[in-house]
Amino acid sequence: MSSRLACVALALALCGCAGPQWVRQDTSAEQADKDTMDCNRWAANEASLRAGGFYGPYYGPYRGWGPYGYRQVDEAQLGDFCMRARGYQRAP
Repeated sequence: MSSRLACVALALALCGCAGPQWVRQDTSAEQADKDTMDCNRWAANEASLRAGGFYGPYYGPYRGWGPYGYRQVDEAQLGDFCMRARGYQRAP
């Protein structure tokens, strides 16, 4: 029984570790989730095209990372750009 209690306590503790969320005043939580998913899909697709050289051999962030940059970093930056372009801001 104590192991179950420990697992539940751990799960509840991890739920409190969620990072900042994207918010916009005129938007419901469901719409924010939908927009986040849309932006994440777009960012993953765009980062994949960049990493694959679709735009040319040196397109994208070239900061000493190599010719194509880091795909994960590029994807995160693109996702943030998309959400900010839709009027969202990060909130704790």
